[in-house]
Amino acid sequence: MGQCYNWRTPEGIVKILRFLTRIAPASIVLLAASIAYAQPAKTPASWALKTERVVNGPEADLLVRSGDINNLGFGWPSDYDPFSGKSTGHGYPWDPKPGAPAGMDRILMGSVDTKADAQKHSHDGYTDYAVDHRADSMPVPIALNVGELPAKVNVVLLQMFLDDFQAPVWGSHFQLTLNGTRIPSFEMAINSLQQTGPIGKLVTFKLLPEYWPLLKTGQVKVLIDDPTTHIPDGYAIDFVRILVNPKPFKYPVSLNYTVVDAATKKPIAAATVDAANATGTSDAKGQGVLRFLPAGMVTASAIAPGYDEEVLPVDIATGEVGKASFELKRHSEGVADLEKSISQSGSAAIYGVHFDTGSATLRPDSAAALQNVLALIVKRPASHWIISGHTDNQGAADLNEKLSQSRAASVIAWLVSHGVAANRLTPQGYGATRPVADNATEAGRALNRRVEMQLVDAQPAH
Repeated sequence: MGQCYNWRTPEGIVKILRFLTRIAPASIVLLAASIAYAQPAKTPASWALKTERVVNGPEADLLVRSGDINNLGFGWPSDYDPFSGKSTGHGYPWDPKPGAPAGMDRILMGSVDTKADAQKHSHDGYTDYAVDHRADSMPVPIALNVGELPAKVNVVLLQMFLDDFQAPVWGSHFQLTLNGTRIPSFEMAINSLQQTGPIGKLVTFKLLPEYWPLLKTGQVKVLIDDPTTHIPDGYAIDFVRILVNPKPFKYPVSLNYTVVDAATKKPIAAATVDAANATGTSDAKGQGVLRFLPAGMVTASAIAPGYDEEVLPVDIATGEVGKASFELKRHSEGVADLEKSISQSGSAAIYGVHFDTGSATLRPDSAAALQNVLALIVKRPASHWIISGHTDNQGAADLNEKLSQSRAASVIAWLVSHGVAANRLTPQGYGATRPVADNATEAGRALNRRVEMQLVDAQPAH
């Protein structure tokens, strides 16, 4: 017997469109979507604005938005609120509507992807359209006019209504930058999303304090792109918002979590778990709860000393309680691990390079990690690398920057002494300005104390 779907609900519309996508031409699916969404929801007038800036409003001390809130131009189902955390869908492919904001309300695809890439790799349903419409599907920065910040900043959230991100399915790897600066925690979250459908969803990220100076320029440009993998993965963005000092959310939800060792399945106590605006610590049973989160897709992360961070996307609609089960893996940085990280993101973090506190002298127990770094560089004989040092936020900022620069130089000196040409290596010291985790916890500070290697050019390994 066939399935029956209620076309009067957002969930029913999504299911109907998914079914039509499998059996009908794209033109029919798009027509069905237009009919399904023909009756617009009663939405606030401000949602039609392509930009918005509200000071001391009901949602935050400062709210800045770019992009109209209109479900990629299709309109919302009746009585649907995109901030409630419920899913919505639409037909595809589609041409951008006249006046659609730059970088939004259109199918996008990584800037390096070509028709040859689409023929070489498996890909999603957006790709065939995107490769034939590169002028429209090329990622561009989305500008938000932040202006003057509140006198005191406590929390900064980035919210985006994202559609059809599927990095775990296709093997793509997205980079997210603010004013050209990559935000590692945001990238981990974006690359954890599985929005097969396509599914539109509100996603919320917390911006770590070390990146708040990017807001002080008055304008923030947000760019999402996959410039490295050449794996076609189409996606779309409806709107982007920045909330400075958010107020209680209209649709608050909770998240229950457990954290265990991936190999032994034993609980990990004192692990730090983050999601949107909330932070918690696992108890002796590896459990905990985060409350008063915004409804929608929250990207929850768990970290513990000696383990790799894990990021899980969790759908939590209003009235529901989310659940995240983390299985943390012991950190490994063999040559194969480093090669995988470089292939995906263009960079790799090294935690096995050790220095004494306040020193740039390599400790003897760094030898194994350095040998792995050397082996990876040797595999790419014509490549150029940036070797960067990073610290936590303990101590004076200027001293941390100088220390991280000296540590990067020490690693380069070791590599040169083992046969790597000096002109292939560039040292860079970032101090505490490029954290990958929150410095408020010891687990976060441990992840931030690292050496990174970044591939500047893309010569293949051999």
